[in-house]
Amino acid sequence: MKNIATRNKRPGPKLKPKVIKKQRKNKSNKSKTLDKNVLSMDQLEWKKVDVPDTLGDFGGLYGLEELSGVDVKYLDNGKIEFVSKQNIADNRTELDTENIHEDHAETTKDSNNEGYIKDDLIEFKNLDDMGDLSDASKDDQDWDVGNTSGHSEEKEQEETDDDDDDDDDELRENVFASVVDNAQDLENVEMITLPEWNEDSLKGCKLSYNTLCSLKKLNFIRPTEIQRLCIPIAINKNADILGKASTGSGKTLAYGIPIIEKLFSSLKKEKMSDKPTALIFTPTRELAYQVTDHLKKILCTRATDNDNFKHTILPLTGGLSIQKQERILSTYKGTACKIIVATPGRFLELLEKNQYLIDKFVCIKTLVLDEADRLVQDGHFDEFLKILEILTKNLKNKYAKDWNNHYWQTMVFSATFSLDLFNKLNTTSWKHLNSKGTELDEVVKFLMDKIHFKSKPLVIDTNPEQRIASTIKESLIECLPMERDLYCYYFITMYPGTTLIFCNAIDSVKKLHKYLNFLGINAFQIHSSMSQKSRLTNIENFKKACEKNTQLDDNIKKSTVLIASDVAARGLDIPEIQHVIHYHLPRTADVYIHRSGRTARGSNGEGVSVMICSPQEAMGPLRKLRKMLTIKSDNATSKNSNMLKKKKWQKDVPLLPIEPDILKQLRMRSEIASELADHEIASSSLRKDDVWMKQAAEDLGVDFDEDDDDDNQLKDTFLLKNKKKKINKTLDKQKVQGLKYELKQLLNKQIRKDLRRSYLTGGIVNLADNLVKNRGHNNIIGHEKVNALEILKKKKKKNINDA
Repeated sequence: MKNIATRNKRPGPKLKPKVIKKQRKNKSNKSKTLDKNVLSMDQLEWKKVDVPDTLGDFGGLYGLEELSGVDVKYLDNGKIEFVSKQNIADNRTELDTENIHEDHAETTKDSNNEGYIKDDLIEFKNLDDMGDLSDASKDDQDWDVGNTSGHSEEKEQEETDDDDDDDDDELRENVFASVVDNAQDLENVEMITLPEWNEDSLKGCKLSYNTLCSLKKLNFIRPTEIQRLCIPIAINKNADILGKASTGSGKTLAYGIPIIEKLFSSLKKEKMSDKPTALIFTPTRELAYQVTDHLKKILCTRATDNDNFKHTILPLTGGLSIQKQERILSTYKGTACKIIVATPGRFLELLEKNQYLIDKFVCIKTLVLDEADRLVQDGHFDEFLKILEILTKNLKNKYAKDWNNHYWQTMVFSATFSLDLFNKLNTTSWKHLNSKGTELDEVVKFLMDKIHFKSKPLVIDTNPEQRIASTIKESLIECLPMERDLYCYYFITMYPGTTLIFCNAIDSVKKLHKYLNFLGINAFQIHSSMSQKSRLTNIENFKKACEKNTQLDDNIKKSTVLIASDVAARGLDIPEIQHVIHYHLPRTADVYIHRSGRTARGSNGEGVSVMICSPQEAMGPLRKLRKMLTIKSDNATSKNSNMLKKKKWQKDVPLLPIEPDILKQLRMRSEIASELADHEIASSSLRKDDVWMKQAAEDLGVDFDEDDDDDNQLKDTFLLKNKKKKINKTLDKQKVQGLKYELKQLLNKQIRKDLRRSYLTGGIVNLADNLVKNRGHNNIIGHEKVNALEILKKKKKKNINDA
């Protein structure tokens, strides 16, 4: 705008009539250009449109896509054609360039204007373009390319636009090969110093420049034990692997790095194909997206950090548009869809309806089963076994007698492989508990009966004796069944930080979420009844809240809580989690192991796992759980086994100390918040039930009146009882307002360690001085800062000394 204003003040030739005339000439060539650039449906380059999270779920809407640089032409027969605007713009640019040269020849006669008239002329011509476009369509406005300040810059901008259009990762081919070559050139310029990841440490396995860049960028200075043992075998020997390691030990990269290394290696030797190279199965949707995210971080570095690789690793899960997933798998080429991370249910649904996809996935090089212990449980992963059956059958048809030589490498990973751990704690008899534990060989045999391996898999067990990581400190809170909410609130108040609470029932997740929100706790929830988008959004918001909380000073940190069902028990990686609370005792021992493994992950220090247990649970399920967890493998020495037999399970898990005076002050708040939470959930459920009944009656063409006795007799007896229970939990509007006001007054009142103290300056501790100097507990006046981890460490040390 500055150049335009200056030009209007200077004398010079009037150029507007000539430019308009030239542009009309440009328009005369428009129809010819359109006829020569008709695109087919396969040539359309769709681009994703970001949809804000605030817009909601829209009943399963996956996303939006748009087309740029394409015009729609309506034909006389009612059909439409898609026409590329690129050549039209190129033609227009050539004509505009002629205008610039002709006008420049005239203006250079004025010596006073020499040196700046060319740049000003281009800006002035652009104004004419805008005026002339007033009669054109909105799509035609995209043709204008005269927005730059000079002919050379204009040409560079055209070339850049052309490159952007060609760089669509969905359709480009042979991009990987150029990246690999580029990485090899960079290798000679800059050496990555990661001695723990060199050939000597990995037994002769040399990682690519791309992988080393990623490891350094992610600050993975040294491999974990499972990574150090698995990566050389997976890459050099291409052997089937059964890997066992504790939670948070880096199993994802143990199989992810070999997959990416093989992908780069094959692209150096072979021509780019449309076949996927690896197929990874996970038991939950959240784990599938987490694995995808981790592998993308390894794949994308400065050598390959561009949009060409955004679909190279693709998650396929339920809860999202299956039509778009099928279209991506069927049409995307080049770098897209090389590594697939899927849940078995959705993947089977895609295979059964498309033979083309079956032919594609028969050619995979690697098959990974993450958290494979779910497979040995009856009723789980039936879809996975069906997938294996379909792929193996088509592989035999394709390669006949030589099919086993083309069979994929299979890698199976989990933190638990003992069959005893899957027994129900509330039904298992003591006599069925194996004091020696299930040998790993028996588990291998069990898996080989279900999964076809090329040969007997190599077993890599980095955790033969321990089932709970040594960095996790366990503890127990005993309480009455109806006081679980109160003791949860007590723990969160006493030990501020990031906490993950697991419940066995979805209703308990919803209730506890409402309960903590009424108490002013920053809480999020995830469970299987939520839409997939809501689950992912809540996890992402919880991660952001955790990161923000860790950046605050200790004096102002607050509690951040995620309440979840067991859908989040496996694989969920949130490094900042300090505490895990088992609101309900888990149904099986393996679930307890995976739940507890959400804290103290990788190199993130230590964590706390706390069980809230009723006296009834302590007498039965808890004793069985502790016995299963203390069973060691046959590698344990007889001396350790004798010590284990003499040790009582009560000594294995210490009680968390509870301060009665603090608990007493929290009780009234807890009761009010619980009552309000019950009311809100019951009211919401009743409204949904009424809407459902009315909609069902409308669909059946029946007049429905909920107050009609005849209609009530037609209702199910269970539904009537359930409705009465909900009605009993609802409150009138005035009662709700009164309870909210009372709760607000209680929350505004500070919790004090010593209720008998009348003055802040009285007693042994000067409370006023602590408040002024920001010392002491964040939530409790007169209380020292406490840390659950340190308390449990001291208690364990004391128990050892007493023993």
